[in-house]
Amino acid sequence: MKIAVDFGHGTGQDRGAEGYLNEEKVVREYGALVITGLQKLGHTVINVTPVQGGLTLGQSLGYRVNVANNARVDLFVSCHLNAFKTDVAQGCEVEYISKAGKTYADKICTELSKLGFKNRGSQQRPNLYVLRYTDAVSVLIEPFFCDTKSDCDKYNAKKLANAIIKGITGEDVYGESPVVVTQPVPDEKIFDTSIPAGDNITRFNGGIGYIETIKDQGRVIVHLDRYTYISMQNEGGESHIDLFSRTENKRLI
Repeated sequence: MKIAVDFGHGTGQDRGAEGYLNEEKVVREYGALVITGLQKLGHTVINVTPVQGGLTLGQSLGYRVNVANNARVDLFVSCHLNAFKTDVAQGCEVEYISKAGKTYADKICTELSKLGFKNRGSQQRPNLYVLRYTDAVSVLIEPFFCDTKSDCDKYNAKKLANAIIKGITGEDVYGESPVVVTQPVPDEKIFDTSIPAGDNITRFNGGIGYIETIKDQGRVIVHLDRYTYISMQNEGGESHIDLFSRTENKRLI
């Protein structure tokens, strides 16, 4: 299976939660173990986390989705920590959109709860960008609350990663001394010139490129291919123009 793993937040305007533990730091600890463990089981894993600094929130989210979509992954796994109010909420939950996503979410929640976390269950969240716009089956994992001490005291990176992997594959992967390998975003260029179907798609003559409109976001996107495009959007009373490519994302205006 080809799996995209996303370490949530960590760049520019896209920052993680802070509590007894820092979300960005913890996600990169257990996320690296998730990648290594899945690879040990023979799966192809692509780390879709942006390597650039200074991205806007939209650029950060768009990068993750675009890399996953262009790699045609079978499953998208976004790693996070939850947060609410200090020492108020606790437990694990996994968010999804599709029926297939719920199946994975339920299994991951079950395995996480075996570590002592309260099982808050799977949650359908169609408004989350990385779930909504990823073509593959996708889940977003919130294993515990970083601002609840009782949850943080249960955190063990190896056990947490093993629970996630078992929820996905049904297999235990780690012994006593796992090898941690942080995977970079692949260097290879991925091109996809296919044109999606839909009433919001306008093709150019000549068979290359298309225009995509997303009315509820006030957004028009001019594509060269699936990964290289210019996005124009009215957002919060302001207009933005962003350039996205396989190697660089940049706000033009």
